Amino acid sequence: MLSLKKNIQKIFKSLGYFVFRIIYGEIKGVLNPIEDSEIEIQIVKKTDKFSYSLYKIKNARLYTDRIKDTAIIKNNKIIEGPSFQFRTMQSEEVVNRDIKENNIFKNGTPRIKKNIKGNVVSLLTGGGGNENYWHWMFDVLPRISICEDKINLSDINFFLVPDNKKRFQRESLEILQIPKEKQISSKEFRHISSSNLYVTSHPVVLSNNATKDIHNIPEWISLWLRKKFLENNINSRKDLPKKIYLDRSDSKSKNKNLRSIINEDEVKNYLISKGFSAIKLTELSFIDQALTFYNADIIVGLHGAGFANIIFCKPNTKILELKANPFDKVIKSLANNNKLSHDSISLKGEEIKNYNQYGHIKISIDQLDKRIKI
Repeated sequence: MLSLKKNIQKIFKSLGYFVFRIIYGEIKGVLNPIEDSEIEIQIVKKTDKFSYSLYKIKNARLYTDRIKDTAIIKNNKIIEGPSFQFRTMQSEEVVNRDIKENNIFKNGTPRIKKNIKGNVVSLLTGGGGNENYWHWMFDVLPRISICEDKINLSDINFFLVPDNKKRFQRESLEILQIPKEKQISSKEFRHISSSNLYVTSHPVVLSNNATKDIHNIPEWISLWLRKKFLENNINSRKDLPKKIYLDRSDSKSKNKNLRSIINEDEVKNYLISKGFSAIKLTELSFIDQALTFYNADIIVGLHGAGFANIIFCKPNTKILELKANPFDKVIKSLANNNKLSHDSISLKGEEIKNYNQYGHIKISIDQLDKRIKI
């Protein structure tokens, strides 16, 4: 019965693809942006090491599956450069593959197209940007910085964002002076057309290997985020704790059941007895998260997206990361790039075997005691 249901769903999906191909036509091939006079490319130089492309495309379409692929289309050709197609390889590395592997060649653009009048900036990235704090901070928001170096953001009518349902998404956009009425979510706007579409190259993934590039998040991104979210707020709170434990007991992450501390209550109670405050980041405003990290002298927590906030820490702040995979050095790299003191307790994860950043770990209190000394 289940097999029959799947087959029926497959038939209807194929039929939908066929209908939308008739409406919007087949994707005919790949367009080199320098060969089209209606595509303008500006180079945005952030540092001597990091430069980016800002594409302004007249009379273009954008289609996204919100997970792996986003296609920028003109005259039914996909534009190479601003389009992307991320794939997880057998090595578990996430790679931006050849543009000819974009799913629109196979599936077309199977959503009703919504015509957006005026200037539209796309802030889309891979699926992580939909609700993951880390990807929002490093893959989504920095695109605004790339844009504002070349265009007046007040002239933009709409910003196409991965989503805007999370509190941190709404508050960060508001602080960056992107009002709610200018935000359109890819959840409702998966297929759009615009008279002027602006798209940037990826702020972090510069070699097409996302797994490697995420270990070298450009310093300018941290500096820009600190300037935008800390500069005018540093002295607004004086009552924040110096010793922090990141309490993930309220996490709604899909990874919660794949990554946990088996004896979390024991770890939390011990740290509290040593003067730590257990903080649930989901209970804090975006600015209060930044200020909490800025004011801390030591932060302890399980590997996770909340550690993106260490970019707000003062130099030499101690970061103690509890994790299941000794080979994952993303947070260590971010800490080092921001002149922080990183340490970790790395243990072989129990039960989970299918993905290298997951696994349940049991923390030795004796080992923890040795590591929390500042």
